[in-house]
Amino acid sequence: MQRNIRLSTFALVLILLLASCQPVATPGQAGAAAGPQNYTLGVVQPFTGSLGSFGTDFGKGIELAVEQMNAQLKAAGSNVQFTIASADTKGTPDGAAKAVQTVVQTSGAQVVVGPLTTGEVLGAKQFSDDNKIVIVAPASSAPAGGIPDDYIFRVMYPSDTFAAQAFIKIAAARQYKNIALLQVDDPFGNGMNEIFTKGFQAAGGGEVVSIKYASEPTDLSSEVTKLSSEVARLKADGATAVFCVCFLGDAQKALQVAAVDKVLGTVDWLGAENLVNADILKDPAHAKFLAQTHFTVVTTTERQNPNTQPFKDAFKAKFNSDPGPFTNYAYDAANIAMISILTVGNKGENVQKILPFISAHYIGTAVQTYLDANGDQAIAYYSIQQVKEDGSDFGEVGTFDGSTGEVTMK
Repeated sequence: MQRNIRLSTFALVLILLLASCQPVATPGQAGAAAGPQNYTLGVVQPFTGSLGSFGTDFGKGIELAVEQMNAQLKAAGSNVQFTIASADTKGTPDGAAKAVQTVVQTSGAQVVVGPLTTGEVLGAKQFSDDNKIVIVAPASSAPAGGIPDDYIFRVMYPSDTFAAQAFIKIAAARQYKNIALLQVDDPFGNGMNEIFTKGFQAAGGGEVVSIKYASEPTDLSSEVTKLSSEVARLKADGATAVFCVCFLGDAQKALQVAAVDKVLGTVDWLGAENLVNADILKDPAHAKFLAQTHFTVVTTTERQNPNTQPFKDAFKAKFNSDPGPFTNYAYDAANIAMISILTVGNKGENVQKILPFISAHYIGTAVQTYLDANGDQAIAYYSIQQVKEDGSDFGEVGTFDGSTGEVTMK
């Protein structure tokens, strides 16, 4: 059987070793010892709400990882197989807490892949820590989630501390004097606001005004109107830019108003990483607005390695669509979770101890994992993307190296 994805050498050796060490029944021994063994992998993602498109694709990436792992285990002669138990977080902290609790109590899962945002992760944290349930979050990045010695591991996507540094360097290079932030009022938005504001002003920047909105807004008309007023005021004092620390669905709601505003189209716009998405350019008016405002986003760079294209090909073959942004991180997180379970069994307390070691030896679809003392991805390389002049797509205009803190513009 041809392998769709090349696992790291470490992972393959581990799987084959486990397969060779399966218990063999002896006369008088219960047959169950040598029979099939099933492990349940929990999956909690925002399958609905403004992040529903991300959560749905993340779920598909995890499904692909489980399917491929099961095929490899079977080919290796192992009696172990994985199944998935999933629940919808609905994109909220309370929803995430309920989703994790439901999955654990109904399936016995001890390891959960997800949730997506830091707000959701923190919502599930108490239940996770109290019950020794390991959470492997593929894309949570707000600094508030960086807590040592807990049961939360934020693999693949690095902390927003790095992204904020990149935005600070971009603002300095473009000589912005003032910034108007439109931000979601949650750990993601507040964390980026705090780090960016402190660094921007320490580097000689001027005023930073923050206009917050609650999670899952139905409308952002009043917030965008206020944003326009603040931008008009700040522009009188020097070069000003808007920084949209928003989720995709929220940004699209904001653009419905901003695209026809006479002030907001006259300044540059910056955007959070999840906004590098073709969906934000589907509306021609939005695409035109983002092109004329030189909309610039900092996002983790997709460094090609031998695992990159096989993942994309396998995803498209299975789902008849290309993987969405960061879906490969959910795929990688699922593999790290499963390899950890294969190593020490389906016990959260044991997985918590081995997962950092497994992560440090895992080669993903875009970047190697290496966790810091908080259990967060410590390797950070970013691509600086800007909407093209015709509004058709994003194009790379620079890079940021988290190990040096340097931005290189093309």
